[in-house]
Amino acid sequence: MTDVERELRGLATLLLLEKEARHAETLERLGFVIVNDTHELIRYHQAVLWRRPASGKPEILAFSGLANPDTHSPFYIWIKSFLDLVSRKERAPALQLLTASDLPEGLRDGWHEWMPGPVLWCPLVAPGGRWLGGLMLSRKEPWQPGEGKLLERLVDAYAHAWNGLERTTPGPRERLGTLVRSSRNRLIALGFLIALLVLPVRESALGPAEVTPVEPEVASSPVEGVVRKIAVEPNAVVRRGDLLFSLDDTQVRNRYEIAKRGLAVAEADYLRATQKAFTDPKSKSELALLKAKAKEKQAEADYTADLLARMQVRASRDGIAVFSDPSDWIGRPVVVGQRVMLIADPARSELEIRLPVEDAINLEPGAEVLFFMNIRPAEPLTARLSRTSYEAQSVPGGALAFRLKARFDAAESPPRIGLKGSAKVYGERVSLFYYLMRRPLAVLRRMAGI
Repeated sequence: MTDVERELRGLATLLLLEKEARHAETLERLGFVIVNDTHELIRYHQAVLWRRPASGKPEILAFSGLANPDTHSPFYIWIKSFLDLVSRKERAPALQLLTASDLPEGLRDGWHEWMPGPVLWCPLVAPGGRWLGGLMLSRKEPWQPGEGKLLERLVDAYAHAWNGLERTTPGPRERLGTLVRSSRNRLIALGFLIALLVLPVRESALGPAEVTPVEPEVASSPVEGVVRKIAVEPNAVVRRGDLLFSLDDTQVRNRYEIAKRGLAVAEADYLRATQKAFTDPKSKSELALLKAKAKEKQAEADYTADLLARMQVRASRDGIAVFSDPSDWIGRPVVVGQRVMLIADPARSELEIRLPVEDAINLEPGAEVLFFMNIRPAEPLTARLSRTSYEAQSVPGGALAFRLKARFDAAESPPRIGLKGSAKVYGERVSLFYYLMRRPLAVLRRMAGI
């Protein structure tokens, strides 16, 4: 092939590439033409096309021979660092030849590993002077001066086609701006927003909850003392009359022994006086006093015997024992009436909810409740609100909460007493605006002192 034929062929290829660039309908199609079809005019091993945004880091648009490059590969990361360095210039550089010596030391190792030879740097500049991006071409063979002249014209055509695509194809921001500027669209959006805000939704609140027994029997301390032994385990089944716990009876037992001996002495004195009364009129006059003293000692002995019997607390009904760890009670002093455990019917349980004050809503008896147990959060149980407290109470942690009670539906099998979770309580229907703004309005009201 003669030199004239080679030049004519190159000119025809140049015109064909310019035509393909002008006819590209999208920027993705234009990028494919730039990194792949340019090879018909200029031979190279690798081509990278990138975009220079007005703000932010450069964006890689296309690689030659790759449809979806791996964004986590070492080569891709190195190219991003290289382009970030180049794009920091305020104005687009002219078409130039780059080597490893033009880079800082941090990027030279990657150049020797990823670039087969010198790189021809081709900036893409729009007719108005705006720097759109650039094209990188690399190969092992040295670049010829004539190839640079061809690329200058071809890159100028690519930039012109790129600029035209950006003008004719509005981006997301431009399309959004067009929609917003339309008066009709504004009215439609306003009407849709108002309709959405007045949409009725069910008001709801969420709070921690626990399964508690219904009307349990309280097993409390009958006297003041120290717990010596817990005879049952937590959640153990007990029968009426079973021993639950016992108190230390050392002091009471000693008092009982002393009272018995005092009673024996009083009865002996009364018996001796009775026998002497037949012969000694003086002894007969002491009978009434000695009899009264014997009755006093008898009453004291009966009282201490009753106290000794009450040192052992027994179950008054069938059920399960509900209390904490037995080791928390052994050796612990208790006062009269202090609760040690509960005896509850496992078939009768209810839900106790502690609703924080800031989440309080208007609730009526019979409101729907969903209980999400910690052990099975995906299988909520349904219940109905039975009663609410009229004032907030302090809960562990120092916060204030309303105490709510809910009964499980008859169709639900009652969960085990002591299980914990979260309960969602549903109130009346309100507008979506009130549902979303209830908490912010409450905060503003407290700040304003209203």
